[in-house]
Amino acid sequence: MRSALLYLASAAALAQPAPSPAFEVASIRSVQPGNESIETGPASLTMRYVHLTACVRWAYGVQDVQVSGPPWLSDVWFDIFAKSANPVSVAELRAMLRTLLAERFKLAVHRDSKEMTALVLTVGKDGHKLKAVDTEGSPSFQTGRLSLTGRGATIGQMADFVASKLRIPVLDRTGLTGRYDYFLDLEPYFSEESRKAAEQNGGAPPDANAIVAVAMQKELGVKVEAKKVPVEIVVVDHVEKTPTEN
Repeated sequence: MRSALLYLASAAALAQPAPSPAFEVASIRSVQPGNESIETGPASLTMRYVHLTACVRWAYGVQDVQVSGPPWLSDVWFDIFAKSANPVSVAELRAMLRTLLAERFKLAVHRDSKEMTALVLTVGKDGHKLKAVDTEGSPSFQTGRLSLTGRGATIGQMADFVASKLRIPVLDRTGLTGRYDYFLDLEPYFSEESRKAAEQNGGAPPDANAIVAVAMQKELGVKVEAKKVPVEIVVVDHVEKTPTEN
């Protein structure tokens, strides 16, 4: 009888879901809009001037345009400082942020797929012009108004930058999984007409996709094609505007 009870107790324990990975300590405070900054350490995540869309984007590894939710998600801004008990990978930091958002903002989401026009990145026929590096630790990634500099950075970060500027999904299909040094300056490729159109629209000019395609092909050897493809989206089912107290 006792062995049967022990078996049932053991089976019940095994059936319990594993606890969600979580930060040991975390602080969230409301701030005014500013220049977004996201830094990771071996056991830390520092997010400055991030709106909720950016929080969801980073937690789920997607781009802003892949987050579907209420418009006000991009109108509330926060500083988030969090530490884990032990050194963890970036993937684990993302999972911990998902737990934090669920606990403090009551965030609930589901993943879906939607067919939409996206820019697809592949290696050009003459090969890429990126400098491969063997870098340990966090990559250095700096952005200007129309430029980006990667030091030991990934193609995914480049795709995210382009997506944020053009407000269109950018998919990395290059097959390049390493880290690279690269510099991309879009400024010389914008005509005076394009600049005026951007100023009037308050965003990217109508020919921005073509401009980026030319710049990336010439500067980096990366081909850019606009295609209608299924794109993963993260749908926000519920979220609170104000987090619970620290």
